[in-house]
Amino acid sequence: MPNVIAKNTTYLTFAYILQKVISFFYFIFIARMLGVDDVGKYTFAISFTTLSAVFIDWGLSQILIRESAKYKEKAQDYLSATLTFRLIASAVVYLLVFIGIGFFVNLSGYDPITKQLVYLSGIVMILDSFTLGFWSMFRGFQNLKYEAIAVVVNQIIVISVGSIALFLGLPLHFLIIAYVVGSLFNVFFSGISVKKKLNLSLTFKVDKKLIWFLLKLSFPFALLAIFGRIYGYVDQVLLYFLSGEKEIAWYTASYKMIFALQFIPSAFAAAIFPAMSSYFIRSHEKLKDLFDKSMAYLTVLAVPMMFGLASLADRIIKTAYGDEYIPSIIVLQILSIGLIFVFLNFPIGSLLNATDRQKTNTKLVGLTMVINLILNLILIPKFNYLGACIAFLFSHGFLFFAGLFVARKIIPYSKRLLLITFAKTILSGGLMSLAVVLLKPRVHLLISIGIGAAVYFIVMILTKGLDKKDLIEFKRIFIKKG
Repeated sequence: MPNVIAKNTTYLTFAYILQKVISFFYFIFIARMLGVDDVGKYTFAISFTTLSAVFIDWGLSQILIRESAKYKEKAQDYLSATLTFRLIASAVVYLLVFIGIGFFVNLSGYDPITKQLVYLSGIVMILDSFTLGFWSMFRGFQNLKYEAIAVVVNQIIVISVGSIALFLGLPLHFLIIAYVVGSLFNVFFSGISVKKKLNLSLTFKVDKKLIWFLLKLSFPFALLAIFGRIYGYVDQVLLYFLSGEKEIAWYTASYKMIFALQFIPSAFAAAIFPAMSSYFIRSHEKLKDLFDKSMAYLTVLAVPMMFGLASLADRIIKTAYGDEYIPSIIVLQILSIGLIFVFLNFPIGSLLNATDRQKTNTKLVGLTMVINLILNLILIPKFNYLGACIAFLFSHGFLFFAGLFVARKIIPYSKRLLLITFAKTILSGGLMSLAVVLLKPRVHLLISIGIGAAVYFIVMILTKGLDKKDLIEFKRIFIKKG
C-alpha cells in the first residue's frame, strides 16, 4: 500500500507541475494575442472569483480528506453533508459576487464586459468547488490517480477551446467559456468517479448537526485558506479597482513567472514534510539537520533564479510578451528579489505545521495578509503597479523573518550555515549576473541562460558552496521524499 500511495502522489505532483507549466505558456499566448486592456479584464475576472471561491469551500476539503481517511464508514454522510453546504454557499457567494461586481462596474463606469466575464468566471468557481469536494474523497481513500488524469485533461480542454477562440477572433467571453467547459468535464468526471469507484451516491442531505460539526472542524483550515487566498490575490484585484486594466496586465505578466516557479519549493516542501513530522517525534537533531539543509538547498536554487530574472528581465519580457509589456520589466526585476523569500517560506511553513504549530502559522499568515492589504491600499494609489510590487516584497520578507524567529524557538537551526550559504550564493549569483549582462547583447537568450547557470555552479563549486555530497543529499530528499 505505501508504494501505491507514493506512486499516486508522484502522479498527482507531476500532473500539477505540468498544469502550472502549461498554464504559464498559455497565459503568454493569450497576452500575445490580446491587447493589454483585454488581458487586464480577463486576469481580473479570474483573480476575483478565485479569491471568492475560498468562501464556498470553507476548509471543508481538508476535513473531508482527514475524516474520511479515519472513518471510511461515515464517508457517505460526510459527502452528502458537504455537498449540501457547498450548494447553499455557492448560491450565497455567487449572489454576492453578482451584486458586488455589478454595483462597482455600474458606479465606476468600467467596461460592462468586465462584469460579464466575472459572472461567467463565477460559474467556474461553483463547478470547481464541487470538483474539489469529490477529489477530497478520493484523497481520503488514498487514491490520487483519477485526480491526476483530470488535472491534465482539464488543462488540455481549456487550452484547446481557448486557443480556437483566439484564432477565430471570438469575443473575450470565450476565454472564460473555455474554463467553464473544462470545469464541466472536471465536475462530471470526478462525480461519476466518486459514484463508480468509491461506491458513494451524490445525494444532498440537510443534517444540521453534522454540517455544523464539520464547519467547526474546518474553521482553522478555512481561516488559513482565506488568509492565504487574500494574501495571494488581493494585489491583482486592488490593482484593477484602483489603477485599471493596463496596470493589472503589466503586473500579472511578471507575477505569473514568479508564481510558475513556486512548484519547485512546493514540491520540495511536500517531500520533506513527512520526514519533518516523523523527526519531531523521534529526533530533534535530525529535524534540525533536515531544516538546515532544506533552507540551504532552496537558497542555492532561488538565488540564481533571482539574479537571472533581474538581469534578463528586458529580454524575457520582450520575448515572451512583446513591446506592449515593457512596463512589466521593472515589475519582474522587483518581484524577482522576493523570490528568495517565496522559496524559503515553504520549509519554514512545513516546519511549523510538522511541529504542531499550525495555529502559529495561521497567525503569521493572517498578520502578513493584513500588512499586505494595508501596503497595497497605501501604495497602489500612489505608485500603481510598482506599489503592488513593493507590497509583495515587504510582505513576503516579513513572513520570512517572522517565521525564522518562531522557528528558532522550535529548533536551534544554524544561523551560521544559512548566512554562509547566502553569502556564497550571492557571490556566485553576482558573478553570474555580470557574465549575463556582458553577454546579453551578443548572444541568444537561451545561450545567456545556459552560460549564466554554468558560471553560477562553477563559482559555487570553487567556493565550496556546493559539492557532490550536497547533490546526492538533495536528490535523496527531493526524490525519495524523506
